[in-house]
Amino acid sequence: MPYVNTYPCKVKKCKQPRRGKGYCANHYTKFRKWGDPLGGPGSGRYVVNERCTIDGCDKPHTSQGMCQMHYRRNALYGDPHTVHEPTRSGNRKINDSGYVVLYEPEHPNSTLGGNLLEHRKVMAAHLGRPLLDTEQVHHKNGVRHDNRLENLELWSVKQPPGQRVEDKVKFAVEILEQYAPDLLKGVVNGCN
Repeated sequence: MPYVNTYPCKVKKCKQPRRGKGYCANHYTKFRKWGDPLGGPGSGRYVVNERCTIDGCDKPHTSQGMCQMHYRRNALYGDPHTVHEPTRSGNRKINDSGYVVLYEPEHPNSTLGGNLLEHRKVMAAHLGRPLLDTEQVHHKNGVRHDNRLENLELWSVKQPPGQRVEDKVKFAVEILEQYAPDLLKGVVNGCN
């Protein structure tokens, strides 16, 4: 048998079952929007604020007397005045996996959030181009924060879909075209 909430709303004379903060759905909605479970236009319990009640803010009122920005700050941090500053501003951080992470949103290899693994940046600078999605950078000595170029090597994780000889030959030609075009020219010239 499903659970049925038998406790009534905290508002006197309301027989509806409780939902959020001890109010029924209707009174909880009013509480969230107006800051009072009995509030709202025409109730006499709500002072209509056309603008945000936070000093110096003239944005339109959204909820509980605050604009959307101040309401969100209050919900996230418990204070409408708290401003969240990103902790990264170009400095180096070491993530939980031990890799050095930089905040460089302009770099072509950065994530949507602007993060960039330092070893990928070092290798991309060495190659003179952004890394491909099929390329990884391996730390030779296993120390993930040792991003000296001599400790890094480029790995390709691309592989052919099948194991037929013709597929492997085609794939070998693609790899040579991408990473060693001079070797491919020598092979073609040697066959003629």
